[in-house]
Amino acid sequence: MVDSIGGKIALVTGGSSRIGRVICRRLAKEGVNVVVHYNSSMDEALKLRDELIRLGVKAWAIRADLARPSEVMGLVDEAFRQAGEVNYLVNNASVFPRVSIRNVNFDALNLVTQVNTWAPLMLSLRFSQMVKEGKIVNVIDSIVDGYNFERYPYYLSKVMLTAVTRSLALRLAPGITVNAVAPGIILPAADEDEGKVNSMVNQVPLRRRGTPEDVAEAVVFLLKSSYITGQVIYVDGGEHLKPRVVYDE
Repeated sequence: MVDSIGGKIALVTGGSSRIGRVICRRLAKEGVNVVVHYNSSMDEALKLRDELIRLGVKAWAIRADLARPSEVMGLVDEAFRQAGEVNYLVNNASVFPRVSIRNVNFDALNLVTQVNTWAPLMLSLRFSQMVKEGKIVNVIDSIVDGYNFERYPYYLSKVMLTAVTRSLALRLAPGITVNAVAPGIILPAADEDEGKVNSMVNQVPLRRRGTPEDVAEAVVFLLKSSYITGQVIYVDGGEHLKPRVVYDE
């Protein structure tokens, strides 16, 4: 069964930039009202909020530092306060530091898992306390079926978020569905250029990069579905079929 999502309200973490921004725009085109979460990119968030309003939906911008537990715990409550209700939670925000397995330390691992794993878990649990029915979509990474020794804390955090997705799908049923999308080669990291990303295309069975729009389409698909939960949709051109290993230098 396909649910109508027009008129619903979605909270999108990390919604002001990159893939999150495209997800927000795609939701707005479906008639979904959007709460745009941001941390440091206030100008981008406010511009996006205004753009979404021009598309004909309601939109809000809320700041929270997901590395601070107190701000994580207040984000869902603030979204409900401003928007009145929230029907969908899209846990998209993520940090992607270049910390190799050789250089990993407690502080680096703690920061990355705080933002990439603990925050989505806490936001999801708080969301589940506020609604009887709803949908959660987590953005993970297709590397969870491989290994990334170059960005090891990031890799571990996304493996854990995959486990969070599946366990919450069971725990929060039947009222709330919990799924994930796993992007592959989509955008370069902040410390990479287009050449680095394009050099990896030969590892992809479809021999091309994906786009943020591809990821957004998968998110919309999961929000429209009423009978899918605990699943991961790989938006990676088949890359997960031959798991990739990224070695540190």
